[in-house]
Amino acid sequence: MDRLMAEVDRLVEVGELRDELVVQAGYSELRPRGARVEAMMPFDEVQEAMRRAEVVITHGGPASIMQALSFGKTPVVVPRQARFGEHVDDHQVRFARRIADRVLVVTDIAELGPAVARARALAAAPHEASDAPAARFAGRFDALCEELLREGGGPRGVLRWPR
Repeated sequence: MDRLMAEVDRLVEVGELRDELVVQAGYSELRPRGARVEAMMPFDEVQEAMRRAEVVITHGGPASIMQALSFGKTPVVVPRQARFGEHVDDHQVRFARRIADRVLVVTDIAELGPAVARARALAAAPHEASDAPAARFAGRFDALCEELLREGGGPRGVLRWPR
């Protein structure tokens, strides 16, 4: 979206974004200076760029957000907004706000610089191993499956695995 591309370009100009930038610009007309800009990137390249990134800035699409989270990033989410002609409605804003405990939401583009600084600080802070959340989820999921499949266990009306 051009609103995001223009602010990224401004942040590059004032020196707030100075590291290697990889930008998937989509249909945006604007291209930030000093960045490797692709209209569209293959999925595996996006994955690799996110994995290597210190900070991930993304629109408010759930798949993009979940990709960044899967790499242990706290993404800076700039939801597309209807008032700027970026989307048909504000479902990305509603989704981003709903998961604001896991992401940094930027609805006012002037807040992008501070959000990037916050994401950098979070990336630099010591945190648990990146596979620990996945391991916890797998453990909880396994326990739930066991409970649901156990004869007589689980909520009423749940189909049981044939024995």
